Amino acid sequence: MFVKGYLYKKEVEENKVESICRYVNCKTYPKSTQSVFRYYVDDKLYKTEYGGCPDNYDKMIGRYYVFHYSKIDPNKIIVDYKTEVKDTVKILNAGFTSEDLKYKY
Repeated sequence: MFVKGYLYKKEVEENKVESICRYVNCKTYPKSTQSVFRYYVDDKLYKTEYGGCPDNYDKMIGRYYVFHYSKIDPNKIIVDYKTEVKDTVKILNAGFTSEDLKYKY
């Protein structure tokens, strides 16, 4: 499991592209959690689970964050929870629409 995570991060780091994603949901499982994000790559919508949910995830749902994805496989992402994006122009340029800005998922 450790090696798989290392290779995942290595691929993203070696082929990374920066963009903006939206925190959509936190899925809870019996022994773990998964954060769910939506983002656009080449005008295609992706919905990807990434890592466990942070402690204050309920305050983060519906917000936008900087993330990196692998240009080889856009489903492989690393989200930077420390860098929230509030600039509407940047969010729209990342592929989101004005309708996306109105709704919480």
